[in-house]
Amino acid sequence: MAAPVFAGFGIGLALGGVPGPVQALLLAESARALSRGIRAMLGANLTFGLLLLASAVGLSRVALSGTPTKLLGLAGGLMLLWLGAEGVRSSFQLKKNREVKSSGVSPVVRGAGIVILNPAGWLFLATVAASLFATARLAGGLTLALAAAVAMLVGLMIGDGCVVIFGGFGVRRLREAHQLWIRRALACLLALQGGWLIVMAATAA
Repeated sequence: MAAPVFAGFGIGLALGGVPGPVQALLLAESARALSRGIRAMLGANLTFGLLLLASAVGLSRVALSGTPTKLLGLAGGLMLLWLGAEGVRSSFQLKKNREVKSSGVSPVVRGAGIVILNPAGWLFLATVAASLFATARLAGGLTLALAAAVAMLVGLMIGDGCVVIFGGFGVRRLREAHQLWIRRALACLLALQGGWLIVMAATAA
């Protein structure tokens, strides 16, 4: 009966290490300041954790096609484009003024928003996560399904935490000029992922 729990932990750990919009955002925010990375991770993990729990109890039923999915992809892509542009702007601002003026959007909100507007996350919930939780409910009821969801979230937090630590300590140990270029590269990565989401949403059948 413990198999779904171990499987959930492994899936969550792997999910946290897969490059994607969430990981790019965490790395970009933690490269600016470790505290920003931690807050972005908090927003992302709390939001995804609630979605996991909803899926575990059988409340998550997501349509994977049609206009809602296209709109979700477009909104997520636009958000990533905005985050990328804001990241480039703040890096030049830091070089000029020696400080970063916040856009007013909390890292917690950014983390939560990128989870909600990421179509891949909803696809994962409706396929991999839903399948695992259904198996867990058959084997041990709702309690086992919830335990699998919590284990998956713990694994995800470990993976995301490694990304934040790397950005907060690894990147910031470099020279300032190198930090700025890395931040700009991460911002461009966010923008590229945003453009990819928009293209995929616009060309989806």
